[in-house]
Amino acid sequence: MNRAGARSAALGLAVLLTACSEKLTAPGSCPDFCSTSSLSLTDTVLAGAITQDSSFGRPIGYVNPHNAVALPAVSLPGRESRPIFRTGQIPLRYVMGTDTTTSAVIGVDSLRLTVTIARRDTAAHNLTLSLYALPRTIDSSTAFHDLDGPFAAAPIRRVNVDSLIAIGRKNPVTRDSAIVDDINHRITLWIGLDSAQVPLVPADSGTAAFGIRVSADSRASTALLSVESGQPTIFGPQLKWFLKVDSLGLSVAHRNPAPIASFDSFVYDPPALPVGSFLVVGGVPAARTVVRIDLPRMIRDSSRVIRATLEFIAAAQLEGTPADSFAVVAHPVIADFGAKSPLDTVHIDVTWIPIVPLDTVRVDVTNVLALWATDSTKSTTLVLRAAPEGAAFPELRLHSSVDVPQRPRLHITYAPRYPVKP
Repeated sequence: MNRAGARSAALGLAVLLTACSEKLTAPGSCPDFCSTSSLSLTDTVLAGAITQDSSFGRPIGYVNPHNAVALPAVSLPGRESRPIFRTGQIPLRYVMGTDTTTSAVIGVDSLRLTVTIARRDTAAHNLTLSLYALPRTIDSSTAFHDLDGPFAAAPIRRVNVDSLIAIGRKNPVTRDSAIVDDINHRITLWIGLDSAQVPLVPADSGTAAFGIRVSADSRASTALLSVESGQPTIFGPQLKWFLKVDSLGLSVAHRNPAPIASFDSFVYDPPALPVGSFLVVGGVPAARTVVRIDLPRMIRDSSRVIRATLEFIAAAQLEGTPADSFAVVAHPVIADFGAKSPLDTVHIDVTWIPIVPLDTVRVDVTNVLALWATDSTKSTTLVLRAAPEGAAFPELRLHSSVDVPQRPRLHITYAPRYPVKP
């Protein structure tokens, strides 16, 4: 570029800059290119935005007891829940020498059962777990009263969790021990057993079945992690056998790797209530609520969502202890197929639900509505579910849109798109 061209370019740039410049000693002024409108927020309650809502998950839930991540052990007025599980098989012959010759198991020295408490009510003192022997035939169809006989017998062991934690180390008499994880609020228990309490049955390849009842000085509510918790070899129930093996005519001690439970679940009484005419979120078996929202076009197409909350009127109070508090997760659906709608697991909102007296239940859906505002082709249907799901009995029961005086509402704060002059 020659010198004359450079001067022309510089002059043109100066003209553009002065057309929209900021005065250092006065407020900015840009009448030709900038909007004179100010950013405004609108806060409103849309009483008729929820056009359809319904709940699903009873009598069969989205998550049932045998595939829940935790096994509630509860003893409350009007509610009893008992974890049950069956341990895996163990080999009855082992290689004890340098060749491939195997030696037979001839006896049991002792056993150690490992369970992990996922949550507990710290206000309940003298928390005690009682261990019972159950039939090895237990499965997902086993109901609470099917086990009345075994649970009426004397327990194999009783472990006072608070006393064990107070010791701070292994109990030399019972061989029980506990480790408290203060970060994740878990308690890992190692419960010592002997061959009289859990005999080895060769015909069953060493499988054993157990049930647990919980008690405390007051309301007892806790939960054990299951093999479905994501790390079964760490947190699920495990039974380690310390065996006696015949090697060259001598009894040799052998520690068998602890297999994880081959089955775990929980039985409870009374049975869950049907959904009925209310909206239900959570409980056992787990229920979910589908909500369809009719957003005005001016909000969806021409606004930015700042805050959005679904407001429900509670139809019943939560039952449980503070340890049973749970989260409600709001998922937008990828496609609306009702109860079987696939869920978007990225653009979610989470609302914590404490066990307190309820009147109005507010569920955050800001991220969900902000997603809808960016794409007008997306379905405006969302699903509410509990987390963890199917692992705790408290459930939200809410009035639906059918009950017009107490129908749910959408409380939304939004900002219109900032206008820019062409």
